[in-house]
Amino acid sequence: VHDLIETSQANIDAASPEDPDAARALSHPLIGFSEAMHAQHWTLKQHLHERLYRHYRVHRMTTKAARVIEALFETLMSDTQLLPPQFREAAEARESARGLRGRARVVADYIAGMTDRFALDEHERLLSPKRLT
Repeated sequence: VHDLIETSQANIDAASPEDPDAARALSHPLIGFSEAMHAQHWTLKQHLHERLYRHYRVHRMTTKAARVIEALFETLMSDTQLLPPQFREAAEARESARGLRGRARVVADYIAGMTDRFALDEHERLLSPKRLT
């Protein structure tokens, strides 16, 4: 943080832009890290991509999450009676105003507001064959 503040202040002092438009017209950004910190930042990003973001377990979790969200979306889109009353009413109102895109927006907003645990539980409640008995 100190590097960012000090480097940015030095860049601003050196460029002395008269106003925001003059700052925007510059060929280089005023806010940023020093060269040394930029290099460290880049090294850290590469390390995280190689060792964390592309790790097979992370990929598995991401794939599972996408499948759960997709299944929830398809299920709730096909039967809005499964939504809580306030979302069902909103979905019906939006659908009458904007068609299926309106319904989809409400369903997507409902799913987006779910915690990970709630989404997994809801998926289990709605889609698990064991729950149908």
